[in-house]
Amino acid sequence: MRVAILFSGNAASVYCHHLIREAGLDVAYLVTARAHLPSRMKQSLDPDLTRLSARSLEIPLMEFVADEVDTSPLIEALAGLEIDGLCDGAIRSNHRRNRLVEVCQKLKIQLLLPLWHKDPAEILTNMIEEGFVIMIKLKSDRLDGGWHSRVLDGENRDEFIQVCDENGIDPMGESKEFDPIVLAGPSMRDRMKVSPSLLPRQSP
Repeated sequence: MRVAILFSGNAASVYCHHLIREAGLDVAYLVTARAHLPSRMKQSLDPDLTRLSARSLEIPLMEFVADEVDTSPLIEALAGLEIDGLCDGAIRSNHRRNRLVEVCQKLKIQLLLPLWHKDPAEILTNMIEEGFVIMIKLKSDRLDGGWHSRVLDGENRDEFIQVCDENGIDPMGESKEFDPIVLAGPSMRDRMKVSPSLLPRQSP
């Protein structure tokens, strides 16, 4: 089964790639959304970070311009690809899931959501235990500034999860207060070297 993954380089999309590969499926493309205006379908990382991550995974990256309401740009981007399924890292976002269901129905391909309704804290814990190196890029003031550019590991993981829980923040970043950037992992060729210029603090 050939699949494309909606990809940003954040923890959810990179872990989806890992799980899909572990399941024996062929990841043919990574697809990333860009938008001139904020969009729920837009991948949130700096485009250069996304490209670095895709290069490390050695999989072709396709970019398209997303739309806040209309799914046709994504449909058009996927229509020319020889794929049987589309994979996404949605965990709890019903809006995102519903839009992707619509897209896949129109294209007559399967939607794969390997993280859907799983515990975000458990996902993050599993990733760190499996060797993924994750750095926090803050996007709001709801987390202490000391977490910005900090790499999560076995020593600070539980503290980070607890802080997220106390502040009502999704520890996988789905609530948009931060981006969990994957610097290295089991399927990545090299550890990413990220320039500080790609890590400005910004509002969602």
